[in-house]
Amino acid sequence: MNIRYRPSDVYDREERHHTAVPPYSDGDGGDGHHPTLYFNDGNVVLSALAQDGLRQHFRIHQSILCRHSPVLADMFMLPPLMTSGSKDEIEEAYDGVPHVQMPDSAEDLASFLGVFYDPLGTAYKRFDPNTPVLVEGTLKLAMKYECDALRARIVENLEADWPQTLAQWDARRSESILVRSEHSMQLTGKVNGLYLDDRLPEPASAIRIASDYYIPSILPAAFYQLALLSTDADWDAYRANPGKHLRFGARTARWRLLDKRDLMRLVHGQKLLAAHTRAIGTDIFGLRCQRGVKGCSKSRSDCWKYFQENAPISMDDPLDILYDSDIAVMAEKKRRELWRSLPAVFNLQ
Repeated sequence: MNIRYRPSDVYDREERHHTAVPPYSDGDGGDGHHPTLYFNDGNVVLSALAQDGLRQHFRIHQSILCRHSPVLADMFMLPPLMTSGSKDEIEEAYDGVPHVQMPDSAEDLASFLGVFYDPLGTAYKRFDPNTPVLVEGTLKLAMKYECDALRARIVENLEADWPQTLAQWDARRSESILVRSEHSMQLTGKVNGLYLDDRLPEPASAIRIASDYYIPSILPAAFYQLALLSTDADWDAYRANPGKHLRFGARTARWRLLDKRDLMRLVHGQKLLAAHTRAIGTDIFGLRCQRGVKGCSKSRSDCWKYFQENAPISMDDPLDILYDSDIAVMAEKKRRELWRSLPAVFNLQ
């Protein structure tokens, strides 16, 4: 006789006396135990199907789950479902403790549970381009099981990589310049075994996780960064032959993660950015130089050439061009205007 709990019971209490969970096989003799999330003193086993179709078991502590998730706390308060036998003949379902078959994937569940047992492991390295990919499963279950504190921490980590203000963008730009200079001095283009592209945030995966899990704060910066990249600069393709591009500091994106809506926003934004950049040239260079301003004429000449000749097709960064301009007051005003307009530029409002 086996006992079954169903996570769905916390959403549909009326059915729990009428629907039984299919039986499972526990004759694996330990096979299928998660290598790090199976504790001998755990008092509940959660199991889930992995991508290979095999069931993986996690022996963990009920009190830890209940402390972080009101949904899971409610689930454990429910009486177990009986598949056979009488209430006087209750046996534990797996390895001497209650067993809960979860509807989630084993991969997502491992990521989710791992946070509670290795908190420092969730403090992903700043600027890691893999962070959105690594936290996706955890974030999905954190929202599903109402682990609000965990979701907030993940969002904070993502927001740290994607500026919400122009000042933050400029600070990240300065850090990126330093990182790029480190790589430019290496013949292989690597520092500690990593290319430049492995040490800076990747925009497409950031857009995907922000869109799927409602993190609008990071979308303007992520879309702006993506708009500066060529669609030929593909994360997977460049890594198939890294010496050709990554060695020389190329930046890439996981273009395959974008959906049709993302791509339409990107195309719309790139067109508006080009028009905005040309307008900046007209606004700035329609003014007269102030008498005695050193370097003004040369700055105007250089920037005008950029705005008029390259802006419609260039992947250069207009915020960056204006940052280096000697026409400081007008350039900074235009930079602030451009930053504030990013949500509208990419149809994010």
